[in-house]
Amino acid sequence: MFLFLILFILLNSINSCPLTDNYLSRCHCEILTNGESYIKCHEKTLNEVPIFKRSFPYDRLILSNNNIKNLTRSAFDTIKTIRRINLENNSISFIDNDLLRLLGNYLEELIITGDNIINSLEFLTRYPLKNLRILKLHGFNLSEVNLENVFLNMTKLEILSLPSCQLRQIPNLKNIHQLDLENNQISNTVHLSTSYVHLNLAKNFISSIILENNTQLISLNLTENILNEFSMNSIENQNLQDINLSQNYLASFNFSILNDQLLNLNLNSNRLLSLNLIVIPTNLLSLSTSNNLIKQIKFSNRYSSLVNLDLSSNQLKSIEKHFLFEKLNYLNLENNPLDCSCQLEWLKTLILNQNKLNATTWTCRSNASPVSFLSFDFQCSSISVPRVQIFNISYVKISFQYGLYIQWSIIDDKNILDYLQISISEPFYLSPKISPNQTEIFLSNQIQLNQQYHLCLILLHKYARDKYCRVFQTDKLIILRSNEIILERNEQNAIQTKDHIDINLFIMLIGSCIGGFITFILILTCFYLCIQIHKYKLKKNKDKTISYYTKNSNLHYPIYHTHSTTCPYHHENLSNSTDTSQIDTSLSTTNLKHIYQTIDNHDYSSLTGESQVFDLWNQSLKHKR
Repeated sequence: MFLFLILFILLNSINSCPLTDNYLSRCHCEILTNGESYIKCHEKTLNEVPIFKRSFPYDRLILSNNNIKNLTRSAFDTIKTIRRINLENNSISFIDNDLLRLLGNYLEELIITGDNIINSLEFLTRYPLKNLRILKLHGFNLSEVNLENVFLNMTKLEILSLPSCQLRQIPNLKNIHQLDLENNQISNTVHLSTSYVHLNLAKNFISSIILENNTQLISLNLTENILNEFSMNSIENQNLQDINLSQNYLASFNFSILNDQLLNLNLNSNRLLSLNLIVIPTNLLSLSTSNNLIKQIKFSNRYSSLVNLDLSSNQLKSIEKHFLFEKLNYLNLENNPLDCSCQLEWLKTLILNQNKLNATTWTCRSNASPVSFLSFDFQCSSISVPRVQIFNISYVKISFQYGLYIQWSIIDDKNILDYLQISISEPFYLSPKISPNQTEIFLSNQIQLNQQYHLCLILLHKYARDKYCRVFQTDKLIILRSNEIILERNEQNAIQTKDHIDINLFIMLIGSCIGGFITFILILTCFYLCIQIHKYKLKKNKDKTISYYTKNSNLHYPIYHTHSTTCPYHHENLSNSTDTSQIDTSLSTTNLKHIYQTIDNHDYSSLTGESQVFDLWNQSLKHKR
């Protein structure tokens, strides 16, 4: 009977499937045990919305992960009673504005993935969607869309998801409880004041966020932003329970700003250098701080509900023993450079006794090589610290001064003592730092007779700050000479002298630097002047030469005419002339005249220089011709 009933249901579902024959091989209809019916088509098999042969009251239509590009006006006309439509991962490029005209009374959930081209939501506003509760639009271009107006009349809309929709601001939508704005373009500083219950702002460009008035906010996701500052008003955000700040740039975090209702805090993959857990939320259950740069942790002495603590992949070398670790159900210290020292013996004992914490993957460093944390023997070897062997106090008088003469002897086998100090309770006095090699001192700090003083010898060394104290009564006075003890003021004067010498050396060094700089400037100046003088001399010589030739070129010599007097030497051979090649050969031999004929008939005693005589000779030749 039972098998027959199952067979009947299967046959009935096949017969009632409203798909046409073309889509039966690619899609199927089912009815779940809770009575919900759905139509689902296989992935990568559709290029358009299937054609339905009749309307049937199915609850869900699943067409995700296909190749549907267009949603036409009549795409859902024959299945108008559908309640949920899933078109995720289809890269829709066109949506007709009348697409949902017949689905207003039935549609409760709509999921569409676009191809970053669709920039309008008119298909949602043209016809009222009275029962729409869930809307998820992925890959739309909504940078210029007024979302407040679009969703104003969708009073039943509770969950709105708009990832990768190129939004630059956080919309203020009154009726929305859950808003997803992941992977948008929200940037800079955000002052958040909303009525949302769950808000996802992951993968944006927010550098700073201030939570102001978010009384209904329960969870906030800010992972993968560029946050370097996080602030909140704990009173106005008192219901916040879950904060995710992972993969940001936070270098520090103030736990005191958090509200006590916070349950989970994620600070993974930031730049935290330390954790200050002195003030943490009372109800905080889980804290994740993996992949940071944490080297130090400060714990609170008050009650904490923390049960999960992730400190993996940090820079922790040691952890202080604290009762908080006894309550943890989960602790992760993997990938930390823990030192294999006896200071972590308590942690190994805790892990082995409680059997709650898994430390099989933990390691610690011994001689710079990692070893298994649980297999290492954390036996502590004794540490030799400085200790006081003698501590004597006397009330003495030196010259006209009364004071305390203090002597001590210290055993420091490892030479780890840094310095000493002496303190007096009343009147309060703390001496300057004393060398570890000094063994006595005289204190004249208004010490009076028959008074009780509480003195302490303070030893500061590598491991601790130890104090050895005594109560001393100034009832016996001892008179000493000043050269028998070390006076405190002498030591102070020596320190002041040293400081003075250091200051003088510093001043001399600065003076030497200034003198060297001035010398360098003078050398450069001399070099520059030498170059300028040399250039000036060259220019002066050049000007003289140009002036000389210019003057000669402007001389005008008179034209000298030949006289009838015959040169007494005209019968001489022409070879005796100065330049026979310049004489005109066309002249007859009877009219030949020597060049000296013209020159000798005038007084040229005033002419000086070979160049002037040569010019005159040329002029004579021209005239002759």
